[in-house]
Amino acid sequence: MDSSSSRLVCRLVAGMVMADGRVDAAEAAFLDRVCARLGIAPEERASLTPIADRAEAAAQARALPPPVQAEAMDLLVAAAAADGKVVPEEQSVLVAVAHAMGLSVRDVVARLAQKIG
Repeated sequence: MDSSSSRLVCRLVAGMVMADGRVDAAEAAFLDRVCARLGIAPEERASLTPIADRAEAAAQARALPPPVQAEAMDLLVAAAAADGKVVPEEQSVLVAVAHAMGLSVRDVVARLAQKIG
């Protein structure tokens, strides 16, 4: 994954953990791990703007190369489940991004069940 895609995925994941209006310790730790794994330094991460709007998240995810889309969706599902529950706001973003990537709601539900279940 190139650095531009890494930054975009980190912004998408940051938006997901903020989707319900609050970020708990498990979500913050998850975001830190993801951004570190993607090569985003903490000071750079602090300057990245989370993508919290579901329409924008869908549009940005659609623009990612297909192999990066698959990894991004896995990370978004994991981010949604990071605190042990998936709230309607997170579900809404996941469904919008999934549709933008050509995935079904059934696929999203299956991925969530693997993470939570």
